[in-house]
Amino acid sequence: MTDDFGPQRALDEMVADQVALMTLLAESAPASAALAVAESIARRVSSESAAGSLRQQTLRVKDLLDRRARRDRDLSALFDTAKDLASLKDLTAILTSIAVRCRELLGTDLAYLSLLDESGTETSIRVTDGTVSQLLRHLRLPIDIGVGGLVARTGMSHQSSDYLRDDRISHNADVDAAVAAEGIKAILGVPLKVSGKLIGILFASHRSQRTFAADEVEMLSSLATLAALAIEKTQLLDQSHEALAEIESAHAATIERQAAIDRAAAAHELFTAIIFRGGGLEELTAALYDVLEIPAVILDADGGLLASVGFPQRPENLPRVPSRDPEAGTPQADREGEWTVIPIDAVHDRLGALALSHPAPLSDVNGRIAARAATVAALLLFWRRSEAETSDRDRSAFLIDVVSRPAGVKPACLPSGAFPNLPDGGDWRVYAIRSEAPDRRLLPVLRRRLGSQHVMHVRYADELVVAFWSLGPGLSAADLAPRLAAELEADVTIGEATSTTGLAGLRDAYEEASMCLKVLHALGRQRTGANRARLGVAGLLLSDSRDLISFVTDHLGPVLEYDRRRGTDLTITLAAYFRTNRSVNETAQDLRVHPNTVTQRLARIDHLLGPDWRDATTALDLQLSLLIHTLVEGLDMG
Repeated sequence: MTDDFGPQRALDEMVADQVALMTLLAESAPASAALAVAESIARRVSSESAAGSLRQQTLRVKDLLDRRARRDRDLSALFDTAKDLASLKDLTAILTSIAVRCRELLGTDLAYLSLLDESGTETSIRVTDGTVSQLLRHLRLPIDIGVGGLVARTGMSHQSSDYLRDDRISHNADVDAAVAAEGIKAILGVPLKVSGKLIGILFASHRSQRTFAADEVEMLSSLATLAALAIEKTQLLDQSHEALAEIESAHAATIERQAAIDRAAAAHELFTAIIFRGGGLEELTAALYDVLEIPAVILDADGGLLASVGFPQRPENLPRVPSRDPEAGTPQADREGEWTVIPIDAVHDRLGALALSHPAPLSDVNGRIAARAATVAALLLFWRRSEAETSDRDRSAFLIDVVSRPAGVKPACLPSGAFPNLPDGGDWRVYAIRSEAPDRRLLPVLRRRLGSQHVMHVRYADELVVAFWSLGPGLSAADLAPRLAAELEADVTIGEATSTTGLAGLRDAYEEASMCLKVLHALGRQRTGANRARLGVAGLLLSDSRDLISFVTDHLGPVLEYDRRRGTDLTITLAAYFRTNRSVNETAQDLRVHPNTVTQRLARIDHLLGPDWRDATTALDLQLSLLIHTLVEGLDMG
C-alpha cells in the first residue's frame, strides 16, 4: 500500500507546485519566488534539459506577464493623462502636466519640454519638473545642439546615457553648463509634432547613467503625441478665441459706427431745423450739447462770449480766436489747453470760433459734428451780421439826419414807420464818445455792455454818437467809460444825455451829450464819463442862457488883455493863486517860479483889477470867470 501511494503523492505535490507557480505568475509575484517554485518542480524531473526548459519558460512567462501588466498600467496612465489634458485650457498648465506625468511614468529624476520659436532656429524650454538649478529653466537651445538637435534633424527619438561624455552629440557651452548644474547624465528626447510638423521636444533625464528601454521610449513618444494634440487643441482654441474676439470687435465697431452715423444724422437734423426756423446761437449750442454732452462756447471775432452751454456759471479763461490766414484754406480745429477751438468763417472773414471744453481731443465723429455746428454758426452769424449791417445803415442814416439837422428844425415825420421794431417813446439815452480805440473794436464791446437790442450809432465829426433804448437803468457814462477804457486799453471819454420824449428829443439830447464830452476834454478828464448833473458848476453854466463871454470880459478882461498884449502869464498865476488857497509860496511851487515873482505878478493884478479883487464876493466872480474862460477856450466858443 505504501509503495502504491508514493508515486501518487509525488504527482500530487508536483501538481500543487505547478498550481502555486501559476498563482505566483498570475499575481505578478517577484521573479525570485516564481523561480523557487520552478526549481522545486525541476528537482522532480529526471531530465536536466527539461528542468532547464522549465526554468527558462517560467522566466519568459513571468517577463511576458510583467510587460503586459506594465503596458496596462501605461495605457491606464496615458488614458488618465488624456483626460487631464482635455480638461486644461491654459498652454502652460498642459505642458506642466505633461512634464509631471513623464517623470511619474518613466521614473526619471527630471523632465522638461521645449517649443520651437517662430524662426525655426531655436527652441526655448517652457516648463520643467524636478529641476534644482535656475540655468535649465527658460534656456534657449539652438536647433542643432545636443539630443534635441538630433531629434530636430531626424524627426525621431534619440537618447544619450552619459550626455557630457557623448561625442556623438554637438555640444554648446551654455547647454553643457545647465546640464552640469543639474547633474544630468542620461537624456531621452522625443519629437512633438502637429500635422507632421515639428513644434517642440519632450525630454526625460536622469542624474545617473541609464539606457532607456524601447517601451520607455514608446511611452515617452505616446506622451509627446498627447502633448502635441493638446497643444494643437489649445492653439485652435486660441485661434478661435482670437477670431471670435475679432468678430466681436468688428461687430462692436460696426455698432459704434452705426451709432456715430445715427448721432451725426440726428445732429444734422437738429442743426438744419435751427436754420430753417431762424434759431439763434444759444439754441445751436444747446443742440450741440444734447448730442455731444460737451460744454461749449461760441465767441465773436474779438473773443467776446456770444453763447455758452454746459457750464455751471459764466465760463472764464476763454480761448483766443485764432487769426485768419488767407493761404490756409479750410480752417482746422486746434487745441488750446483743455479747449478744442474750431474757427467760424464766412467767405473772406473770420466771424468767431466754436470752442469745446474737453480734457482730450475730440473723436473723429465728434469732431465732424462740431465742425458741422461751426458751419451752422457761420450761417447764423453771417445772417445776423447782414441783418445788423442793413439795420445799422438805416438807423445810422436816420441818426446822422438827427445830429446834423440845424437846431430847431423838426423832421417831417418820425421814423417809427420805417423802424417798426424800434421804440418811439420812452427814454432814449445818447452817448457822445471819443476814444483812441477804432470803432470796429469799440462797438462790439459797447453793445455787449449796453445790453440793448435797440441801438443806433453813427460817426459824426470826431465823435461816435450812440443812441439806445432800454427798459432798465443801464450803466451810466461815469461807470461805463472807465470799464471800456480798461477792457480796450485805450482812452474812452463819454458825454451823456437823455431824451425823455423818445426819438423826437434825440437832437437836443445829442447837443447836450456832445457839450458834456467837450467839457470833459477841456477839463482834461479822459477815461471818464458824465452827464450835465455830474459836471457840477460847469454843467450849471452850460444850462444857463447868459452871455458867458461877456461875463468873463467884465470880470477878467483887463488881465486877459494884458496877457494877450504882453505875452505874460497873469491869468495862469491868478488861477494857481486861487487853487492853492491864496498861498504865495505854494503858488510859486505850483508854477515853479520864485515867490518874489508871484508877489510881483499879484501886484500887477492889483493894478489891473483894483485892490478889492481879493474880497470874498469879487474873488468868487473871478474864480467863476476863470472856470468859464477855461471851458470857453476848451469848447472853442470864443
